[in-house]
Amino acid sequence: MSWRDGGWRGGNVLAVLRGVVLHNAATKLVSLLAALGLWLFVNFGERDTEAAFQIPLELRNIPAHLMIVSPRVDFIGLRVSGPRTLLNRIDQQHLSMVLDLSGMQPGPAVFHVRTDTLNLPRGVNVVRLTPSEVTLALARVVRKSVPVRLALTGKPPGSLRVTDIKVAPEVVEVIGPADEVAQVKVAETVPMDLGTLSAGVIERDVSLEPPREYLSFSAALVHAQVLLEEPEKSRVFKAVPVVIRNTAYRTAVTPGQLEITVRGPQSAIESLELRHGAVYIDAAERGPGRYVLAPAVDIPAEVELVKQEPATVQVQISREKRRGNGR
Repeated sequence: MSWRDGGWRGGNVLAVLRGVVLHNAATKLVSLLAALGLWLFVNFGERDTEAAFQIPLELRNIPAHLMIVSPRVDFIGLRVSGPRTLLNRIDQQHLSMVLDLSGMQPGPAVFHVRTDTLNLPRGVNVVRLTPSEVTLALARVVRKSVPVRLALTGKPPGSLRVTDIKVAPEVVEVIGPADEVAQVKVAETVPMDLGTLSAGVIERDVSLEPPREYLSFSAALVHAQVLLEEPEKSRVFKAVPVVIRNTAYRTAVTPGQLEITVRGPQSAIESLELRHGAVYIDAAERGPGRYVLAPAVDIPAEVELVKQEPATVQVQISREKRRGNGR
């Protein structure tokens, strides 16, 4: 058959090729993609690459009488290389580095970071550790007792003033490196604000101010008791009459008036009035006769009697009865 015959015309060739290509096209496409994936896996999955991790650093077996007084290194930077498939198998959650401090003595110590405990997959290589060594300073731990001081801020309302302060415990221990502990003289609380308090005894649990780095206190809270009172004031009442109570007889008092000096909270003293009968002698069990007696003074409980002049008076109870029922 020649080219001029219709059987081998160009259109027929293209139709034949199209049929060959499109026959079972889905199967052929899947096979092509699988072959491509296998080629990528072999050529790229096994090619070495690098990965970086932050590995926690654990300090173990620190002697009980020592403490670390240098900046802590919490993480080690780890850079590894290897096939990507192996790197993907590394579980960072299970990676840690350990420094064993058992048997250490006070002073600086240098530790080389080792990777043999990381349990990395075979074929994974460590490229770099940052840092590759860790320097730690250790100090001997001591304890010392120091007094507790309650810190106060603000001004009490009105004329109130602090008249007494108590804290419990009165002493706490400060714990830490010997040179740091030696500088601590007192454990101070966070300030208590006096501006919103009222008169009387105020009781609060108050936190201690945190000590400097590397130090601690044996207690975090103390119980504080603050007494707020008005300033005391004295006052003199002159020519206060002496009254005889509870007698049916006629009486005479010499002298008939006293000078009374009292002391107490300012507001109580300023509002105090010694009314008629506030200074008296109770004659309920006394019959006619002459007596030397000390008058009583009727004042509020918060007010103190400082002095009365004279301290005693002469009382004459006659046999003549009063008109009516006298007191």
